[in-house]
Amino acid sequence: MNYGFISLFIPVIVIVLAVFTKRIISSLIIGILAGGIMLAGGNIINGIILATEHLVKAIATEESVYIILFLFVFGAFGEIMKVSGGIKGFTEITKKFVKTERGALGAVWVVSSVTFIDCCFHAIASGTIGKALIEKTKGNKRRFAFVLNVTSCLLIVLIPFGTTYVGYIVGVIASSLSKAGIHKSAYELFIKSIPYNFYAITMLLISIVVIIFNFGFKKEIKPNTKGEEVGLSGHSNNEAQEQCEFEEKVSPRPFNLILPLTLLIVTTFFFFWFTGKGKGIGFTGAIMNADFEKSIFMSALVTLVITSVFYVIQKIPMSEIESHFLSGGNEMMPPIIVLTLSWALSSLVQDLGFTKFVTSAMGNGVPHFLIPASIFLLGCVISYFMGSSWGTWALIMPIAIPIAVATNINLALIIGSVLAGGSLGDNASPLGETAILSSTISEVPLMEHIKSELPYCLVGVGISAILFILVAIVG
Repeated sequence: MNYGFISLFIPVIVIVLAVFTKRIISSLIIGILAGGIMLAGGNIINGIILATEHLVKAIATEESVYIILFLFVFGAFGEIMKVSGGIKGFTEITKKFVKTERGALGAVWVVSSVTFIDCCFHAIASGTIGKALIEKTKGNKRRFAFVLNVTSCLLIVLIPFGTTYVGYIVGVIASSLSKAGIHKSAYELFIKSIPYNFYAITMLLISIVVIIFNFGFKKEIKPNTKGEEVGLSGHSNNEAQEQCEFEEKVSPRPFNLILPLTLLIVTTFFFFWFTGKGKGIGFTGAIMNADFEKSIFMSALVTLVITSVFYVIQKIPMSEIESHFLSGGNEMMPPIIVLTLSWALSSLVQDLGFTKFVTSAMGNGVPHFLIPASIFLLGCVISYFMGSSWGTWALIMPIAIPIAVATNINLALIIGSVLAGGSLGDNASPLGETAILSSTISEVPLMEHIKSELPYCLVGVGISAILFILVAIVG
């Protein structure tokens, strides 16, 4: 039996549950069970079995395993670098050259070139350096929090290699393409979608204007409420405190940050070329035809091993490296679980006839030039109330790609609209991880930070929506 129309309600229910409960994992599990029971014709036992089978099949592919391993290893890699003294070394170097607030904020951008691997790592590393410089120059902490926030999530989502975002985004896109019956490179589409992430690009340009012209943001702030952000960010356990104590004792060694990241970039492109050679013309052709999932995992693994050996030679205790390895990998478990559950949900919904229903229903039902903007604004709403860009992408991408196919809209444009809408959550939501980290590090109360940046975020949303409409009309 074809449940095409009814299948539409499963992702809708999951989205509604996620928005109101703020529990993306629980909402996805409910959606998977509902889809399995529906696919089994209402039989609960068989439905649970079918739901489990779809979950196992979603995980038990070579591409899925590589992505899961990459996310875990990459999380561990980012955490290990904190113990090296590299961040402290960069702080001491930049202090010698920065004399003004503009220079302090510009330094956050400069340091991004070596802290781009993950939004949280960037917030902590660049935030530590930027905070010291802002205090030295007696700069505006609200403005600093805004710049740190924007570069922590909206810059990193535009970088097509060497970040935790890349593996996750490509995994979501690949699954959605597969279920929609589209045989295209997920990584190539991600690269093509980057110019269409209008929200991220707009907000980055706004942050540059803010830095150059010292624009906006009142300097006076209320005293920070002790524990407000700490409680939200969840970094108050004993293990984290012990790690911070060790990190504070490490000697400043900027090379310990530069070398691993340089190695990561080099090995990434090497494995792109190695796995893609012979499949395309020249170096660019090889990269576009690379075995993406295997390449990013191998580059992360090789970099992690060499970096660990390099640190051990410097007499950094292996026990500290192992501790940071485990804590960093464990921090990636929530997004790994969200990704695998979204794969299973997408598979179930497609088996219920979702793609066929959308293809027939969307053909002439909605003005095509409004679809990218509508998907973007839907993503903005969901991500704001959830506070999660990754969760939003997992929910909307499997819906958006079949709609793009049904309406013959540029796939890269639709993917860009999904990524842009989801990006708002981390950036502007009081529940967003980078918003919480940015306010904590800058010592600006969370709601003060959200309130001060919200007008700029709304301008970014408005400009982006207009651009999506214009590009859809022209395209």
